[in-house]
Amino acid sequence: MFYMDENLINNNSLSCFLLVLFVEEYEAVSVDNSHPDLMQLLIILPFVWHKFSRDAIKAKKYSTPLDAVILENQLIKSNFKERIIDYTGATLQGLNLSVSSGLLIKFDENNKIWFKRSAIKWPPNVKKRLPADMSKTITRLANWFYHMDTSSIYCLLLGK
Repeated sequence: MFYMDENLINNNSLSCFLLVLFVEEYEAVSVDNSHPDLMQLLIILPFVWHKFSRDAIKAKKYSTPLDAVILENQLIKSNFKERIIDYTGATLQGLNLSVSSGLLIKFDENNKIWFKRSAIKWPPNVKKRLPADMSKTITRLANWFYHMDTSSIYCLLLGK
């Protein structure tokens, strides 16, 4: 008998599509043809899969700075380092799935790993079926992350 872990499959698929959405939204905001790097993508799920963070972010205006959102909602930073560690596996599995399916293109430049959205279309109805609160959170994160450098984001979240 073969055992299949449905939670693992669902988490990897959801991770894949959320990360693809993030890259797509990031590139839509970009005026200089920038693409998100691996270090940015590693902190997407700790925001999106954390209910308090998601609820605090999803309704904010794009013009509200991330630091103001975090100042107003300090619990976003609660156990953030542990969440990064806990979700790194799912993030990497999601990225692997998105690259192997052709939805994202991975490339190395200046000793950094970057991801770019490919021309391959979303599978039918997948984008529409993503949880709305997660999609809204992703669009705000993409806007904020584009306007901040990665080290500043990590300093804001981890205080280092």
